[in-house]
Amino acid sequence: MNIADAPDGLWEGDVNEATIEEWKADTTTFERVRSIIDVTTEPQPVSTIADRAHVSEPTVRKHLTALAETGRVKTVNTDSGTQYMRAPQMLAMRRISAIHREHTKNEIRDAIQNLKEELSDFREQYDVTDVNELTLELDPGDDGWQDITRWQQIEQNLEIAQAALSLYDFDPDDSRSAAARVAESGAAIQDSTREQGALSDDTERSTA
Repeated sequence: MNIADAPDGLWEGDVNEATIEEWKADTTTFERVRSIIDVTTEPQPVSTIADRAHVSEPTVRKHLTALAETGRVKTVNTDSGTQYMRAPQMLAMRRISAIHREHTKNEIRDAIQNLKEELSDFREQYDVTDVNELTLELDPGDDGWQDITRWQQIEQNLEIAQAALSLYDFDPDDSRSAAARVAESGAAIQDSTREQGALSDDTERSTA
């Protein structure tokens, strides 16, 4: 189609504006504030969050107060006033819940075993008891520095997996429902590798 064939009355607005208007039409003010704070990893003033969520500042402040009471939001007092960010523990809680929801008790146990075996391999390889001891022993340029990052990741994943396993204590029968969900979705825990790790999390982007 050439210019002569183009229909009259073509929209000349901004694509981003159209996307924003669609987002506003499909969500509540609370949902928009929650989605913005969930990816805000550095303290931000109400005005910044309001601008990103396209919500008035009084409404944003009301929703942030409610979210802070549930532990989803962390408040930070500064010289310029109260600022807000995603609560650091929230991401861990979401990972724990997702692992418990998507995997059976036996799968989580297997992942925990794999993580512990990998930690044991590191201790034997470097003849140290923990990652801090390894850090003190390494010299600049040593190959072991990349293993420090992996070691810390394993310890974090292990804590998350153990917490997910403990949730089964509150509902012993949930292992069967979890297995059914896994079968329906075709989900499975991937093998533990040095690159990814058992029960590893997805990287989230920050808008801070």
